[in-house]
Amino acid sequence: MIEEVINSFDYIVQLKEKGMITWEEIFPSFYSIAKNNFKVIQENGLLEDVKKILAYTKPLKTLSEERKERRLEGLKDSLKILKERYLVDEVLEKPEKKLAPLTDIKYIKKVGTKRALILNKLGIFSLKDFFYYPPRDYEDRRKVVKIFNAKEDEKVVIIGNVVKSEEVKINKGLTIYNFSVEDDSGVIIVTFFNQDYVKSYLKRGVKSAFYGKIEYSYGMKQMKSPDFQVIESDEDFKSEILPVYPLTFGIFQTTMRRIAKEAIQQTYFLEEFLPEEFVQEFNLLDLKKRIKGIHFPLSIYHKERSWYSLKYEEAILFELAMIYLKLKMKEMKKGETKEIKGELTKKFLNTLNFELTQAQKRSYEEIRKDLISPYPMNRLLQGDVGSGKTVVSELAIIDVCEAGYQAAVMNPTSVLAKQQFKKLSKDLEPLGLKIVLLTGDTKESDKILIKEKLKLGEIDVVVGTHAIIQQDVEFKKLGLVVIDEQHRFGVNQRLELIKKGNHPDILVMTATPIPRTLAMTFYGDLDVSLIDEMPKGRRPIKTILIAESNRKSLYEFVKEELDQGNQVFFVYPLIEESEALELKNAISMYEELSKVFEEYKVGLLHGRLSPSEKNDVMDKFVQKEYDILVSTSVVEVGIDIPDATVMVIEHPDRFGLSQLHQLRGRVGRSDKQSYCFLVIDDDANNEIKSKMNSFSKTLDGFEVAEIDLKWRGPGKFFGVEQHGIPEFKFLDLVEDINIIENSRKKVERFLATIQSFDRYPNLKHELQTRYGDSIHLVNVL
Repeated sequence: MIEEVINSFDYIVQLKEKGMITWEEIFPSFYSIAKNNFKVIQENGLLEDVKKILAYTKPLKTLSEERKERRLEGLKDSLKILKERYLVDEVLEKPEKKLAPLTDIKYIKKVGTKRALILNKLGIFSLKDFFYYPPRDYEDRRKVVKIFNAKEDEKVVIIGNVVKSEEVKINKGLTIYNFSVEDDSGVIIVTFFNQDYVKSYLKRGVKSAFYGKIEYSYGMKQMKSPDFQVIESDEDFKSEILPVYPLTFGIFQTTMRRIAKEAIQQTYFLEEFLPEEFVQEFNLLDLKKRIKGIHFPLSIYHKERSWYSLKYEEAILFELAMIYLKLKMKEMKKGETKEIKGELTKKFLNTLNFELTQAQKRSYEEIRKDLISPYPMNRLLQGDVGSGKTVVSELAIIDVCEAGYQAAVMNPTSVLAKQQFKKLSKDLEPLGLKIVLLTGDTKESDKILIKEKLKLGEIDVVVGTHAIIQQDVEFKKLGLVVIDEQHRFGVNQRLELIKKGNHPDILVMTATPIPRTLAMTFYGDLDVSLIDEMPKGRRPIKTILIAESNRKSLYEFVKEELDQGNQVFFVYPLIEESEALELKNAISMYEELSKVFEEYKVGLLHGRLSPSEKNDVMDKFVQKEYDILVSTSVVEVGIDIPDATVMVIEHPDRFGLSQLHQLRGRVGRSDKQSYCFLVIDDDANNEIKSKMNSFSKTLDGFEVAEIDLKWRGPGKFFGVEQHGIPEFKFLDLVEDINIIENSRKKVERFLATIQSFDRYPNLKHELQTRYGDSIHLVNVL
């Protein structure tokens, strides 16, 4: 194949760049490739190009070093041109009728209403959806081999005549059809199972092409259930690379490919929307070639270039959307700038029995600059478990209230909201600030009173769940919204918050360390402050793997800790017993542990308890009415128990590593030595042991997050739906970090101001149609 010839030339250049061959070896190598592939070169019209390359490289050994290097660069450019011309370029025929990209898929030839409903299940509603529906694999049907030359386990095309057929009934449920197929080099057995229709096609004397994997059976070469095509003339068989699509019930690959060929014809009318500077800098295929190349590539090179180009397209468009939102928010001026004197924060800092870390001081300074800026703050405060984010947010709240504004603090659960309310009340009420709690389970009469006082400005800080941003909650002068554990609130919800008050400042916080690829994508509209330093005096938590068979010694250690007045968590993946999973569960183990530790008080916490029941359990644990808390992962985030020194996690492989890190962070909240035990099944496999070992060796949340991302992928990283973040079809947030970073840097240079978009109407339209619904771009572009 011509692809192999060009790639062979390219391989020689790569060897030279790596210093693996000399200048003198380039021409002989090229000449050998040309000589051995002369027929292929001639048949594909490449002869004149190859002659020029040979003439260009022949005098290399006689040139100066500088001229050799220049020729090598010229050679690379020539090969790039050859690749584009012979491995990518194809003249598209103009379809009879032009269809708009958003045309309903049912109007595409070979679809219709019934098939459209099936395609809808695959997420294909329009012609454009089909353009961006990536195959899961490809079948390279260009490799036609003689039966004699076909090798075991190789996927190839065999073309031959049916010389014999056999039907074997094994039982009522299984019929095997064997066909002997021969060419001029040998015979192969082609086998089908329960596919009665093949008899009407594969009759004796019929010539067919078979695509499948070569196997051996009783000394004979065999293909099982191959794709086949009856060939009546030489023009019938087309040597090509075919897509293998993800399917659903009711549609076959052959049907999907026929529809794809109809759809891809419409790429003839597509116009490039990416600015030329992006296409040039990242060496992208143009829109028509990259769309066609993921469905019907002319070569493996074309397929790879298409995927590469579409990854960049996806990254560029998404980063444009995020940075545009960021700039748009900065364009929105606050009703008035906040005048912050800082007297109250000084008073607050004097009451603390510790000094802020440098990272806390730096983050607070960044937030303070945003608060006094004429533009709304939209900032992410990111820090590991126990790094001291709450104190930084308290400083911001105090500043805002001192300036005459109100603050709202949102938490993902009422348990955490109640805990946050207690802490803020203790810290801020001595400064003269009025704090209230508003959650879904607040009494109706109290809700009415709280809402009235918020509207009148008689409340400085309201703490609660998302209930505090509902439509009927009005503020007299809302100046700051603090969102704790931001991964429960997406882009759209952050945009909704801006409508509350007159463009209030927004601070979102997380104790979930986010790998930089996810931070750039999920939170690309935010400025970032990072607390990367732990408070002094904290002892590192010791993480220990312990086998199930050593449970007795674990319990003895727990008793020793309890005898010292400390508290203990036992965490389980399930609430109650499951028939499908043989795992320990919270309810059963609560009963067992109550007997094992009968002289101690044991509490039970899980997701099926009502909010008031959860609050009651947590209150008792905080007040040390419980010594042991048996729980599911509801204790994962935010619970702060200074006397808790032991965290026991059963079946840790059922949690993500980042979730384990959060659970581990529930202990070690004081200067006492704390421990995290991971109870591993005795028969756990090596993969589980490897993951748990990796986790136990680091306390760095960001390192844990990177490991977790590689193990689980971005889809399960947070364990919750990311509202406002579209699903990526081509980008892999683990593998494609360089593409995301390169795109981000380029977009930041390109989109220096909002007005940069005005020169690119096609780009603006593409962003609106692609992301308008998911991240409200229709409203702001």
